[in-house]
Amino acid sequence: MGEPLPSTVTLKLSPSITPHTFHYTNSCGQPEEIPIGRHIEAALREGAHRTFKTVVSDHEVDKGIASDHVLTIDIRDWFFALDKDALYDRAPATMRMNAFARMHDKTGTLLRETEFKVVRQERLRLEQLGKNCGYIIDPFIENTTVELAYKLFMDARVALGGTPISPPIAEPPTLDSPSAPPTAAAPPATVPASPSTLRFKALLLDENGNLIFEGGEHVRVRVDVVNIGTSPVEHASASLTGTAAVIEQFPATSLRIPTLLPGQTKTVEFIATLPVTIQPKHTEINVTVSESAGAAAPPQTLSFTIKPAGAETR
Repeated sequence: MGEPLPSTVTLKLSPSITPHTFHYTNSCGQPEEIPIGRHIEAALREGAHRTFKTVVSDHEVDKGIASDHVLTIDIRDWFFALDKDALYDRAPATMRMNAFARMHDKTGTLLRETEFKVVRQERLRLEQLGKNCGYIIDPFIENTTVELAYKLFMDARVALGGTPISPPIAEPPTLDSPSAPPTAAAPPATVPASPSTLRFKALLLDENGNLIFEGGEHVRVRVDVVNIGTSPVEHASASLTGTAAVIEQFPATSLRIPTLLPGQTKTVEFIATLPVTIQPKHTEINVTVSESAGAAAPPQTLSFTIKPAGAETR
């Protein structure tokens, strides 16, 4: 989230957030419930503390503690679905949240009013315990709520005159007049590309969840990309490089990312099938997300092990 802003904020969360609970029956027919509201509240409070120097609660406001700004957040609606009838041991899950945030200064003047939407889809594995009744849901919920908090507090920075967090770049060199011919002694200086307003999370998904990929198994790389800037990004792509034995199995190592509006998230997925007789080794996949003008988000590396089908795992 970058360095905290040098200001104090009163965080007001709607009382309706905490009671949000998802009720369902697990694969053994037993009732379960997930306190989604508590996950949302925890992510929002953590995001506030990472964004502002000081965060004041409603209780402290009642004691007369003043703040520079007031941020009010409400979850307008949310949706969670889990398809337990899907084949194999991974059930498709979808979570959607719509949130509304208002930023006021200490005089009560409205500075910014923004609506946020987060949609996430994953396949959830059964817990490898007992009768394999429950699904591993908590990481999915946490990732969704953290994504919402990230979008919201990046927007809060903009509301207070800041800019979205970007990787540092070197100062561009001073260039001569464009009409001056280059000399043979020194090649023309390269101006660093502008920092990208795209951020992404790369996930490595396998069919049995052990992150040891056997020959014949599918390798899936999912890339969730978010635009943290204030302008649409129309021409961007995600690309894979890395260990040749794996990279060569992907039908495409570069995929176009659909147009991203400010605050919007899109997902692309790479899928490959490993040869049955692949040689065992430790491998890496490097994931990059870049724009046509050359700006790129910080890259990410996924590390894992491959081995022939049926080989004993030690």
